[in-house]
Amino acid sequence: MGRLLGICLAVALGGCAAAPQAPFLAGYDGSDGGLQFAVQPADAEVFVDAERMGTVADFTGDRVLWLPRGLHAVEVTKTGYFTFFRQVQTSSGLVEVFITTLREAKEVETNADRRR
Repeated sequence: MGRLLGICLAVALGGCAAAPQAPFLAGYDGSDGGLQFAVQPADAEVFVDAERMGTVADFTGDRVLWLPRGLHAVEVTKTGYFTFFRQVQTSSGLVEVFITTLREAKEVETNADRRR
């Protein structure tokens, strides 16, 4: 991964309803913070601070979404799926890798629906 120096283990598994968990963290020698996504489906859209940045596939492997240091609202969304949302504090020297699978949003059938 080019400039990556090390990896600290802290995993973000689960969907939007799961308790917040930390992402993988990897050190590098830059001044901005970075995000990467190992998220399915890969064509889900990535938003940071309500601005569309691209799709998950744009920020996988050795491709990093570089952000200024600070607090950012990160959303990964796709029609028909629950949205993945996290607030992220980016720091110089860290690349965070989010790992999750978006869960399909299915209609909930109620007893009243079944009686019709």
